[in-house]
Amino acid sequence: MQIRWNRSAPRAMFALAALGCGAAQAQDLAAAKKQFIASCGVCHAIEPGAPPRQGPNLLGVYGAKAANVEGFKYSPGLQQADWVWDGARLDAWLADPNAVIPDTVMIYRQADPARRALVIAFLKSIGKQD
Repeated sequence: MQIRWNRSAPRAMFALAALGCGAAQAQDLAAAKKQFIASCGVCHAIEPGAPPRQGPNLLGVYGAKAANVEGFKYSPGLQQADWVWDGARLDAWLADPNAVIPDTVMIYRQADPARRALVIAFLKSIGKQD
């Protein structure tokens, strides 16, 4: 087996190491929030106490049971969902909601895994606080 030197490998390792520092985390979180707003912000609020829009308020959704926002009318299939929103569920949901819950009314799909990861990182950052 031949090992090839990848010129970007040192930069990638540096970038991963830098994720531990506050400035890099803040920059990554800013990018994640920007992606969330671009992808989800029209239909979903994230402010405490904000009413539902076309979709439920997503503040605290990461780590919360599915279909648990008071005052939002969920599809029958989503009402029956007996799971908690985690990274894997959110990734599948954002990629194709109708593949997860066939009768859902959410029509948004994000094919780009990197963009989905940003949205999920943002939702996790504002997720369920214990």
